[in-house]
Parts: sequence; C-alpha cells; structure tokens
Amino acid sequence: MAAAARDLSLVSQFCVAGSRLAALGKCGVHLLKKGRRGNAGFKVRAAVQLGSESEKATKPLEKTFGMDVVSEVGLREKGFMGLRKTKLVCTIGPACSSLNDLEKLALAGMNVARLNMCHGSRDWHRDVIRKIKMLNEDKGFSISLMIDTEGSQIHVVDHGAPSSLKVEEDSIWLFTAKNIEGSRPFTVQANYERFSEGIEVGDEVVIDGGMACFVVFEKTGNDLHCKCIDPGLFLPGAKFSFWRDGKLVRRNHRLPTLSTKDWADIDFGISEGVDFFALSFVNHADSVQHLKNYLSTKSTK
Repeated sequence: MAAAARDLSLVSQFCVAGSRLAALGKCGVHLLKKGRRGNAGFKVRAAVQLGSESEKATKPLEKTFGMDVVSEVGLREKGFMGLRKTKLVCTIGPACSSLNDLEKLALAGMNVARLNMCHGSRDWHRDVIRKIKMLNEDKGFSISLMIDTEGSQIHVVDHGAPSSLKVEEDSIWLFTAKNIEGSRPFTVQANYERFSEGIEVGDEVVIDGGMACFVVFEKTGNDLHCKCIDPGLFLPGAKFSFWRDGKLVRRNHRLPTLSTKDWADIDFGISEGVDFFALSFVNHADSVQHLKNYLSTKSTK
C-alpha cells in the first residue's frame, strides 16, 4: 500500500539531520544552534509499515531496521512518541574502528560514535571521524559524532604499560602518586599527589566507568592498597573515580574542569565538525556555560 504524502511528510520532518553544534555535559544536552536549512538533508531513520495487517509484514523489516521499525497503527495511536527514544552511544576503539566494523555498528543501531580523547592520537580520531562521515554520506546513515574530553589529570591513573592490562579478580594493586619509571607489576601511578585525599578503607575505585573495580583495604600515607572485586581491562591513562556506599565521592580540588589539552581537543572537534562534546568530571555549571559560550562564537551563522 502506498504511503500517503502526509505520512511521508511526517517521517521526513522527524528524520531531518542537519549540522548541529552542542555541548553535552554528563547531565544532559544543550543545543546551541541548528545548521542552515540549506545544509539539512533528509535521512530516513525509521521504517513505516502501513495497513492493518502490519504485524506479520513488519517482521521482515525488524530484521533490517531492528528497534527503529514503526507501524502505521503505532503512528496513529502515539505519533512519534511511539518511536525509540533511547539512543545508542558506542565508544570507538582500535578493535572496531575499521570502515567495515563501523558499518556493522551502524546497522546494529549505533546512533552516536563516541571518541574518548584520553586515548589515541589526533590522526587516529580524525580517521574515525572521516569514516563515520563517509558512512553517513554514502550509505544514508545519520550517525552523530561525540568527543569526550579527558578532564583534569587528577582523575587519571596509568600503569605504565604501552597497551591494556587484564585485571584478575582478587589481585592486589598499589595506587600511588610516587614517580615510577616505566611499568611495575600491579602498580598504578596517579598524576596528582593528593589523589587519595579524603578516601577511606572500604571505598571503591572504579576504572573508566566500570572497566574494572577495586576496593581499598589499606591506606598508607597517600598510597592505596586495593583488591580487584570486578575484573576487566585496565587501559593506559585510564580515568578513575571513588565510590562510597553506592555514591560518588565528591571532592573539590579547585582545578578547572577543562584543561589546556581539553580546549585543544575541543578546537580539534570543531574543525572536524563533530556534533557533541561531553565534559568529564564537571565541577560546576559555569563550566558548561563557558563551553556553550565558546561554541556559540565558533558556530556558523
């Protein structure tokens, strides 16, 4: 059954994907400016199945479009409120950065490709950005690009090895701010001398948002002796945070949210035309407003 012009118009209006520049804090998105209408393109991100017998006919579409499939009945009853709201943000690393792997992620439902500026060179990130743009232009996807800033170095630890290490359950690790040349087994170096200030025995150390987790069982000066309670991978230059009784331990080190490197990474993202910026370890709303003001001076009129 042919779709009415009204229905296709609704789909097109919903699926407009134009250039945009936004600041994304950990608490939400702040849209600054939409791109000019002349730059906007129409990319269908949902399949519409018409007719009252859409249940059986929709199944083949579900295999192709997955969660983005929607029926006419759903559109009439709920409008576009019936579409999937949750967006899939995928962190891109070396294991999935080839054009073929990125296309597989897109077909599986990836909405946003996240680039973690803690890892990788600018050239590597630029290559991923151009591959995503190629998929959007050549294959009709509408994948957004996000740069996640590294944040203050007081929130970063390094094990000294050139690649990731596998952390085994119950293994014992030392977290220290002492200067260590090269790598030392089961030893992690923090970049800030007072990194453990206010931390108590029983607190948990979470690496890269959950890649691995430790519990502090002894504190000697500024050094923390920790046992792994959730095994995983430990990347070089990993972010870490402290948790107590299921809540983040908040500490005020009075350092800026955005470092000099973060601002350089933001300028890099602007020059490459990314869609979102995520700020790490935001300590005040002024940091988000500052970035919004900065982006507004860079956005196209």
